[in-house]
Amino acid sequence: MVCRREDEERALPGAVTALLGTELVDHTGAGACRVVSGGGLVAKVGPAEVVAREAALLDTHLPLIVPMLVDAGPGWLVMTAEADEDGPWTDDDLRAALSDLARLHDEVQLFSLDGADVLLRRPFSADGVDALLAPVRQLSVALPDVLADLLDDPTPIVEAAAAEPETVLHGDPWPGNVLRPAPGRRVWVDWEMASLGPAAADIASWLGQTRWHTGAPTDGHLEAYLAARSMPIVEARFERALDAATVLWFLAYDVPHLAAGEAAETLVRTAGAAAERLRATS
Repeated sequence: MVCRREDEERALPGAVTALLGTELVDHTGAGACRVVSGGGLVAKVGPAEVVAREAALLDTHLPLIVPMLVDAGPGWLVMTAEADEDGPWTDDDLRAALSDLARLHDEVQLFSLDGADVLLRRPFSADGVDALLAPVRQLSVALPDVLADLLDDPTPIVEAAAAEPETVLHGDPWPGNVLRPAPGRRVWVDWEMASLGPAAADIASWLGQTRWHTGAPTDGHLEAYLAARSMPIVEARFERALDAATVLWFLAYDVPHLAAGEAAETLVRTAGAAAERLRATS
């Protein structure tokens, strides 16, 4: 997600400035919220629902490392700051992050979310899919027939997702949302889009974003993720949900950029192939 200018200008509550001090640094490109750091802490200020969702996840005992929630209030939260290694990702680093996701998707079935689940998005429910696609349906974008058909009637997307177990999703997993303060330590940040849905949705996001933002190939990443899972997986069903998520993320988040005239031949080809596979198994 792209940080909007009005979000950058959100006033900081007094509780935030009291914790962070006067030496503040604003950060851009951080989703729907204004993000400010200072005094070894990071604050987010933004839409109440978005901030409450992230605060709830940070305050839950997740099976991977996240920042520590220091305090939170209506429309704001403060968490600990983490350093980040400013260097390229190796394939081993990327596969280790995929193992983190596998652990999240496995172990979430074994612990309580302590009420946080009521705040999570449900993008693969019938209503959730329609909410994501409604703005896109207002655009005039030429799409291959198989993608246009799913934009009009996303029932196969909903059905493929519903056939998989529901788990907690990070919602926007890619290396930019994984900080590396020390070798072997990975801290997962930016839980604004945390959701409930099929695990394949996170992997579709990872595969779709990682190669574009890091330049690192993702060959073998699906296989590495599946090998890291400990819960039983029906691969054919998982791969169908992966195709469904690939199509939904493309329609909801990439098509608006196509309408803006950005070149995306590879994106269309990838989503089209996923849509063809989804249609063949519907």
